[in-house]
Amino acid sequence: MTGGFLATVNPVMKLAATLPPMVLVMFTRDLATPAMIVVATAAAILSGTRLAGRVVVVGAAAFALFGVWTAVLFAILVRGELVAGTPVMVDGWVTLRSGALEIGASTALRMLAVMLLALLGSLGTTTDQLASALVRQCRVPYRFAYGTVAAVQFVPHYRQSLATLRVAQRARGIIDPPGLGGYVRRTGRALVPLLAGGARQAERLSLAMDARGFGAYPQRSDRNPAVVRARDVVFVAATWAAVAATLLLTARLGLLHLVGDYAS
Repeated sequence: MTGGFLATVNPVMKLAATLPPMVLVMFTRDLATPAMIVVATAAAILSGTRLAGRVVVVGAAAFALFGVWTAVLFAILVRGELVAGTPVMVDGWVTLRSGALEIGASTALRMLAVMLLALLGSLGTTTDQLASALVRQCRVPYRFAYGTVAAVQFVPHYRQSLATLRVAQRARGIIDPPGLGGYVRRTGRALVPLLAGGARQAERLSLAMDARGFGAYPQRSDRNPAVVRARDVVFVAATWAAVAATLLLTARLGLLHLVGDYAS
């Protein structure tokens, strides 16, 4: 789907690189720190993947709309006593003060930073790579890791089965009215065939796993084992160093605010 160097980084190392910054950014309360992390993470994603131009444009527009909506919503919902001493910026059917807008914008930027860091830690990772990395680097029992992968693969199966069912129903002239009532009727009519198809798929999968001796031995070989290479360590170190440099820079400039600066 994406390619690029992110697809070659060990999945567990990508999680190790992005999870601590995701936790740290939730403790910030200023604008500059999450904004810098958003820009740096977006640059890393664009340089580390091969995304189509249309995907980039649509994704950027979706993130921008989400950020604006979240900022305005939290600015409206903030408690008035927290920002009572700040200037009024909007005075109409709703009153927005500069402090409320700042809190809303910082909240939106934090959420965007967490979302982009989550993308950075997951783009280019396949379920097979993740299962292999969990088994080899995290010592997760392979029965659990690969069993979870097999369960996750039921999601696209159900999606395809539901699309096929709806096409078959329309071909037979079964057309439901629009709205909630039609949705409920379509869902109820598809429930039994989906459950039956899922049961058949589960039976075939269990027979295939038994035929391959799944669970018969304490260890299992892997055709493409996930290993930790030098570039994985460099990726983790570079990510942590970039986040640490951002925090140090904003602290040195007096822009960094952490939890406790605003009572919430």
